[in-house]
Amino acid sequence: MSTMLDCWGLLPTVPAGRAAERRQLILDTSRRLFIQNGFHGTGVAQIAVASGIKVGQIYRDFSSKEDIIAAIAFRDLSQFLDEATLQRAIDAGDMAAIRQWILAFVTYDEDVEGYRLMPEIMAESSRNPRVARLQEDISASVKSALEAALAAWAPGADREAARAGLADLIVTLGGGLCQSIVMEALRGRDYLPLCERLQSIVSRELDLIRDSES
Repeated sequence: MSTMLDCWGLLPTVPAGRAAERRQLILDTSRRLFIQNGFHGTGVAQIAVASGIKVGQIYRDFSSKEDIIAAIAFRDLSQFLDEATLQRAIDAGDMAAIRQWILAFVTYDEDVEGYRLMPEIMAESSRNPRVARLQEDISASVKSALEAALAAWAPGADREAARAGLADLIVTLGGGLCQSIVMEALRGRDYLPLCERLQSIVSRELDLIRDSES
């Protein structure tokens, strides 16, 4: 995570009190507008009107719209990855908890709004180099966390290539699930059967990599 923070200049000062509340309001409002209108179709002036915070103040909190996008993405990613929970499981050698953490990548959350931001980042990255770099940072953070989980699940230098391949598979399956949920959100589809199949695939691969000789 520190890589994303360093690259985007979000590391130094964490605001407190009213400043933190204002920043949170900006992020929450921006996230809603980005989902509704896309990044390209949402300007800082619109964020100001919807949040009730003046444009000048928004620019004092965030130097650009891209920095707002980065802060939202970092917050969402931090909540999803929950690396503190993963680290506790690794430290305790809790294989069941590690497996559960990994399977979260192919688990359906009924809060569809939580899935909508990543497709917007992917779409915007094709025309905005800074957002493209953000997507790369997100991918690197996810891959790093997954590889740490898999290294604890199936340690050994000879399994390194297999772990990297499995991490790619999990990211691809999770990304496809996210896209499918967003595209079909209004159809009322039951995603539980699909998630069960995806979890079966990942579980089988987890068992295979752990049972292979090290």
